[in-house]
Amino acid sequence: MKRTIHCAMALLLLGTCSASMSTVLAQQLTERPSSAKAYVYWTNSIDGTIGRATTAGGGAKEGFIKSGFPGGAGLTVDKKYIYWTGANGGTATDIARATLKGTAVNLSFITGAQNPCGVAVDKSYIYWAGDVGSAIGRAKLDGSGVNQNFITTGTGVCGVAVSKKYVYWANYQLGEIGRAKLDGSGANNNFIAGSGSGIAIERKYIYFTASSGTGIGRANIDGTGVNVNFITGLNGQIAFLAADKNYVYWADWGNRGSGTTIGRANIDGSGVNQSLVSGTNGGFGIAVTGGNP
Repeated sequence: MKRTIHCAMALLLLGTCSASMSTVLAQQLTERPSSAKAYVYWTNSIDGTIGRATTAGGGAKEGFIKSGFPGGAGLTVDKKYIYWTGANGGTATDIARATLKGTAVNLSFITGAQNPCGVAVDKSYIYWAGDVGSAIGRAKLDGSGVNQNFITTGTGVCGVAVSKKYVYWANYQLGEIGRAKLDGSGANNNFIAGSGSGIAIERKYIYFTASSGTGIGRANIDGTGVNVNFITGLNGQIAFLAADKNYVYWADWGNRGSGTTIGRANIDGSGVNQSLVSGTNGGFGIAVTGGNP
């Protein structure tokens, strides 16, 4: 069957086929490297830049995007863009966007939010939480149709994540994770207890910051099986999380900006590496190619 496929491709590309040509083509297809690279991105809270490195920690560039918000907070990516927020302790109002190449930076992509903290996207919408406000906001991916009061949450909400069915948020004041349906209905502000400010989802699990930012908790996607000690003993203060199918990532914020590293662990909590990337400038928000939030 495989030779039939490879021979058909040889006929299409070369106009002829033999056993040897089919074998060579199969080897070339197998050995051809992927053109798409996976990256981890982070906000640097001290100078407002966006950093980037490969998911293996290589090629780190602190000033990947140099124009940003001092105190920049939450961060997410989709197939085309990077989105990040400008939380600065209370007065920020804007959400920014740039291409994955770091170009076309728009620091006022969405305005009027109440100290926007966490941010997440799905195929249709962008969602954000304002920790001095009392709601989750939502807009279309092009920035239109802004609704600053999409889901009522109360104050203290920072991290936000989205799945195929639900929107989730982390309330650091209450230590609770909330959940609502994608249309904003059925809000439950006490879905999971024991969280901090950050949250990420990967398939059947929810990951959240815990232990005053020195640990990571995990629960089943339905809210059961809560383990607030899934990963413990982390350096500094962890404010946000990101996850892909293989790993969970975090930025060490330290003592309000003194942190200098990006950490990573296997998705099952093993293999903790607190220095995947070194030299960050108060890393805060974090995102990963093809991951969540």
